[in-house]
Amino acid sequence: MKVKRYIGHTVQETMQKVKDEMGKDALILNTRKIRQKGIIGWFKRPLIEVVAAADESSEGNFTPRRIVPFGATNYALPARQDDTSRVLEKLESQIANMGEILNKLTSGFKAMEDRAEQGIKREYVPYYEVLVKNEVSETIAKDIIQKAALLHERSSADFERCLRQVLMEHIGHPQPLEISPGRRKVVVFVGPTGVGKTTSLAKLAAIFSIQKQMKVGLITADTYRIAAVDQLKIYAEIMEIPLSILYSPREIVEALEEHRDKDVVFVDTAGKSIKDRAQEKEILELISLSKADEVYLVLSCNTSYSGCLNIINSYSFLPGYKLLFTKMDEASSYGIILNCRYISGKPLSYIATGQSVPDDIEVADPNKLLSCIMKRVEV
Repeated sequence: MKVKRYIGHTVQETMQKVKDEMGKDALILNTRKIRQKGIIGWFKRPLIEVVAAADESSEGNFTPRRIVPFGATNYALPARQDDTSRVLEKLESQIANMGEILNKLTSGFKAMEDRAEQGIKREYVPYYEVLVKNEVSETIAKDIIQKAALLHERSSADFERCLRQVLMEHIGHPQPLEISPGRRKVVVFVGPTGVGKTTSLAKLAAIFSIQKQMKVGLITADTYRIAAVDQLKIYAEIMEIPLSILYSPREIVEALEEHRDKDVVFVDTAGKSIKDRAQEKEILELISLSKADEVYLVLSCNTSYSGCLNIINSYSFLPGYKLLFTKMDEASSYGIILNCRYISGKPLSYIATGQSVPDDIEVADPNKLLSCIMKRVEV
């Protein structure tokens, strides 16, 4: 018995190879579709693999044996009526599967043609699709692909390397909080309700007070929600950090005087709705009177692109800020981080990965973010 594997682009081509070498009575053991290697292979038509067998006689010819392996259908042997029904059912199922695959391939080719019409060359479309599936905005993904293509055509580097370089430029270098000895820093946290401002503030307060052994002060202006004040009170008591509560922006001057001996003072603010102009004035007054050294705009990774776009636009009144992303552990993809960086032009600072204080926060890692944004998503 000789068993051999044959591979071709179509069923007809592969079966012809079997017939040419083993004869028309060769026994078919198994057939399946296999993907071609590499990222491009995911967008190419799958190959057909056929495993066939035949007896080899002393004259070098192949004569089939009347053996049907378990789980395989021997189409070369005469079949009983029941066997014929099963064979027909299996053939119908295979034909239906092939039709579904053909539809997907057709849709894929149509998408590639559409991308080509949008100014993306066909060979770059798979990379574009990876970005979009990771929730990078189509407009931003197109711009990034075109920049990478231009870099690729001007250099000898392969396209994927050029794409990674362009993505790294857009992600940028993180700018975490740095404290200089003898100079107090005032850090204000702003952002919409429910994104995790207070928890993120508490994490950084714990890191600088417990791990870095610095003098830390806390101030909250979020008196709209009693729960927010209580939450920060609990954190302050656990970490033995003094907490001041503001009922108007002007009280920030006196509160900061109480924390004049601190290395860093973290200021929590109330969540702002998109259309609340009065609260904009309060935040601006608070930042101005406190002479804030840094402002962190806190955003959630599981917010939609349109939602983040609205938030960034609504906080355009800020004189300057850094981006801090929360709930990375709840997000299925991380293109939203790239979108916000691209739209705002503001640097990244920290990424929060869970609720644990202070463990679940870290300085944004460009390489880790790049891997997340470039990962393949199955749909």
